[in-house]
Amino acid sequence: MYVLDGDLNGELVYGALDRLHASKGANEHIIVGISSADRLRDFAPTVNKDPRGPVGAGGGADNLLDFIQKELMTTINAQYRTSNHNVIAGHSIAGLFVMHTFHTRPTLFQAHMAFSPAVWWAARETAQAAKKYVLSEDDVGTFLYMNIGSEGGEMRQVYDDLSQTILRNRSTDLSLHLNSFDNEDHDFTMPAGLYNALRALHNYQQAQKI
Repeated sequence: MYVLDGDLNGELVYGALDRLHASKGANEHIIVGISSADRLRDFAPTVNKDPRGPVGAGGGADNLLDFIQKELMTTINAQYRTSNHNVIAGHSIAGLFVMHTFHTRPTLFQAHMAFSPAVWWAARETAQAAKKYVLSEDDVGTFLYMNIGSEGGEMRQVYDDLSQTILRNRSTDLSLHLNSFDNEDHDFTMPAGLYNALRALHNYQQAQKI
């Protein structure tokens, strides 16, 4: 399980998985924390040109994905007892990265967890591309968990539009799980949704005999 912002979220995910595993509610996972000194640069897929945000920020997500795929995964697989089932989890702008991964490299991870993904970023390119992907004839056959909190305005509008498009048009082999936590602030949507995400993941893995 590759956890973005690992310095902040790694122990949270470890604690939840460890407790669930002790009760036979989760499989064993190797947790790989990924942290960045510049989150917008590394997690945002496109460069922002909207004057309401940090103009010129972002655009490095594919470079990070190349590193994960070609170097990090190779190292983890060589040094640890792994399977071919990889999970990625991220919150906010890191959740945007998860959604970018979902549609650009759909076989790299077999499960995706996007907590309050910042799909409003820049010109909404990731949201539009993800919708195009699920509307295509491609097999969208992984696990996807998404949630949202009390965020309003464009962030909620873009998220709702994306999540409903995926819900209505997903292929039958996409395991989709959506949560809304209307009383939780943006910063708390990962801890609020983590239990649901991990339990749904476990059920999916059992069905897949993983």
